Amino acid sequence: MKYRPLGCWPSHHRFRGLVDFCVRGKTNPILQTCTVGDHIANLCDLLHDDVDGSLWSRDALKEGLGARRTLDRLADRVSQFKCLKAADTICAIAIQATFEILRLYLREREVFDKITPNHKMLPILATIHPESPKIMAQMLADARLGTKTDDAYRIGSKTWFVSDTPASIYARAIIASVRMNRNLEPISQQQASWAEFDRKNNVETLVLPFPKYVAGLDRIPIPITLASVMQYWRKGKEMILEEMPEFHLRPEWRNYRERRYYGGGAKKGAVQHAIFKDILTALKTIAGSNHKQRRPALKQVTK
Repeated sequence: MKYRPLGCWPSHHRFRGLVDFCVRGKTNPILQTCTVGDHIANLCDLLHDDVDGSLWSRDALKEGLGARRTLDRLADRVSQFKCLKAADTICAIAIQATFEILRLYLREREVFDKITPNHKMLPILATIHPESPKIMAQMLADARLGTKTDDAYRIGSKTWFVSDTPASIYARAIIASVRMNRNLEPISQQQASWAEFDRKNNVETLVLPFPKYVAGLDRIPIPITLASVMQYWRKGKEMILEEMPEFHLRPEWRNYRERRYYGGGAKKGAVQHAIFKDILTALKTIAGSNHKQRRPALKQVTK
């Protein structure tokens, strides 16, 4: 019988991997993003939230799908051949599209007011005309960007978007885990999906069991709000303790282990308690505890 190497594959998005996924920049000496770290990388998630439904979805207009394919081809020509004509064409398309947004704002205001709160980004037309800056600033203010999205409670939140403190990163990883692990395919279905790969490569892939904390994730409301913070925090503690029981020994938590008030040495429980307390604070901040004016209530997803 021919030997078939056995490989194991996780059945879910592991918390350790989500910690790395949720690092935003390169300023933390321990936790650093694997991406370029520039503003393009910072905005990728917001971009896909805004355009995927209109440019990638099966329900998208054919014009939207065609526009995306056109831009992809032009971007490839710029990337591969430094084609100036392709770059100029991208610029022209963007200017024309942004001009149409300005037209909506000034001449079809009712349509503009209905669509912009559902977006997290807005094209702004910078021009050499002296009146443009004032009009663009007013348009941005009137757009109410993001107020009807899942980020409504964290608009401008540094804890959510840019903070590189370990507590902020772990808080974001908890939120990501709730979203990404709530509707996983059954183990049997995941195992079956590996059959063709295993046959072609003469290997055997074993899908690992779900961790215990996966149970009940679908009952935690999305997005996180002040009313649901404790649900996220308690479930987050389950995630961390099940997958990383000695997490407090990781390099990013060194400052917690070396705090002066621990005297002769920090006890495991005391260090972990201090860490969990700061993660809770980060979750509350992301949920909007620092907002002086509460955002409009969002419909919460529980399935």
